[in-house]
Amino acid sequence: MEPSPEAIAWGKRQAERSPRWTAAKWRQVGTIFGVVLSPEGAPAEQDQDADDQTPETLRDAA
Repeated sequence: MEPSPEAIAWGKRQAERSPRWTAAKWRQVGTIFGVVLSPEGAPAEQDQDADDQTPETLRDAA
């Protein structure tokens, strides 16, 4: 289901009104949560441990 043109226009208006985060703000938030943000365009690394777990292993861990 695609959003209506009115919904798309509303979303664009909301985005234009919202404040923009600077790179410094993203680094600060990343530091607080212990997250390292990679630069745009950099290939994403996958978590090797997550790849090794099957749904059954995850269910057993819960």
